[in-house]
Parts: sequence; C-alpha cells; structure tokens
Amino acid sequence: MSESFTSTALIFPFELLLPVLGILLIRSSSPINSLIYRSFLGSIAALIFALVGAPDVALTEVMVGTLLSSLLYIVTIRSCYSVIVVIDKNVSISSGNKDYLKSIFGELHLNIIYQDEEFSTDGEENFKFLSSSKSSGSPHALLMDQTMYIEAESLLFDVQEIVDINLMPNDLTFTKIPAAS
Repeated sequence: MSESFTSTALIFPFELLLPVLGILLIRSSSPINSLIYRSFLGSIAALIFALVGAPDVALTEVMVGTLLSSLLYIVTIRSCYSVIVVIDKNVSISSGNKDYLKSIFGELHLNIIYQDEEFSTDGEENFKFLSSSKSSGSPHALLMDQTMYIEAESLLFDVQEIVDINLMPNDLTFTKIPAAS
C-alpha cells in the first residue's frame, strides 16, 4: 500500500501539468510557443507512461508525439516566415538597400516579400496599407523614403539589435509605425 501511494504521489504533480500545458497550447497565438508547449506536453506524457510501467508507449510518445511532430512544426513554421514590405510602386528601391534588407531579415530567417502599392502624398494614408494588406498573418513593414516603419514591435527590436550588433552602415532608418491620430 505504501509503495502504491508513493508512486501515485510522484506522478500526481506531472498529471497536474498536463491540463495546464494543454490550455496554454490551445490559447497560444505564437507558433513558437505552441511548439514549446506541445513538446513539453509530449515529454511529460511520456514520463507518466514510463512511470506507470508502459515503456513502449512512452518511447512511441517521445519518438512520434514529441520529436517527429516538433520537427514537422519547425520545418513548417520556418518555411512560412516572411515579412511583407509595402513599397511605393512609382519609386524603385536601390539594389544596395535591397541587399541591406535581405541581410538583416536573413539573420532573422525571414524572407522578404515586396508588395507594390500606389502611395499618396499623405504619409498617414500610406499606413492604411498595413492594416488592409492582402497578405495577413506575416509581419508588415512600410518603406517610405529612407525610413522603414515596422508594424510589430518585437520585429523592430530584433532588426535594430541586428543593425547595432553588426554595425551595418546604411541610410535606412527603422522605426515603429506612428499611432493613428
């Protein structure tokens, strides 16, 4: 009786983690966080299977449920990562600026997709392209004159960090999209 109680007491904290991780997984909006939660969920389930005497099920869960599904998620997430850069179709971007942007976003493992739009003389009007973009889901940026306005604050932080660390000289500046007035 004492041994049964001890093994149940060892498993109980892990059993409590399963629903918590399941809820975090379902509610997560970040694919990377979802991947992490799914990996932990599979690992803890495998640990529970091993503790209750089902090593074959535990091994299957580790190999298929955790490793294989995580690998597939990583490949899928990485292949879908791109940044949409809205540009004025009447203004050409220099090859130097294109190479510069490619090197910055390349370090973040992001592909650049240029979206040509007809810009107006009113700067605020141009920012509407970002909210009504045809390519929803990817982070967006707007390249106007020599300034790139980046929609996602986390992406802006990462870009500025790369520029600062690598001391990449260029006339382009990166900033957050101004709040609508």
